[in-house]
Amino acid sequence: MKHSISTSNGYVYRDALRLLFILVRGSEPLKQPADGWDRVFLGEKRALAIDFWLRYPDYLADQLLNIYSHTLDISVLEAAKHIFDDDEPDIRLVRMIRWRRGAFDNLQTSLAMLGYRGLARSMKRKLPTGHYQYEYLTGTLARTFLDETIAEYPELAWYEKQTQLAFLVAKNKSGSALKDMHYSEGEYAATPYGATIPSIKDRVLKRISNISIQEPA
Repeated sequence: MKHSISTSNGYVYRDALRLLFILVRGSEPLKQPADGWDRVFLGEKRALAIDFWLRYPDYLADQLLNIYSHTLDISVLEAAKHIFDDDEPDIRLVRMIRWRRGAFDNLQTSLAMLGYRGLARSMKRKLPTGHYQYEYLTGTLARTFLDETIAEYPELAWYEKQTQLAFLVAKNKSGSALKDMHYSEGEYAATPYGATIPSIKDRVLKRISNISIQEPA
């Protein structure tokens, strides 16, 4: 199965692919599978919060360092270091604007593309509280698409790796809890409404350097 990548529409395809990784890898089994949909990702706010860490690798690295400071898991520290070894904060940065509820990007274009191809379906469900929650259905077709895309374009395996790291940070936290983690970063919280969220590359690099100095020889 061949997948064409359009250079003229590269950003659109990139954003849709990134979102699909999030929706598939962060999904849970659907209680009543139907019409080829067997898994569901819960919450637009949660999807956006995780998407932020893929778009800002330096913020993801900072959260990995937080995990390392509590667990002393060397593999987590190495993952944070690799983000900078590969210049991801420069090469992979996809900037976002801060709005009243934090970093936001309209997912509708990506969802429309995924829906047209039968890879994902967006639904809005009313909760017992009276509030509404967005839910995103995926199935075997989406999982096969991602596997075949990585096999055909190995360089896109970066999205797989980065998504797994983002979920290592996110765990099962709600979208609101993940947004709170974003706001714990001083630079993020201080960004004026309507302004671009800045990189924290230099601060995180300094933090890695300080940790490396403290590591036993």
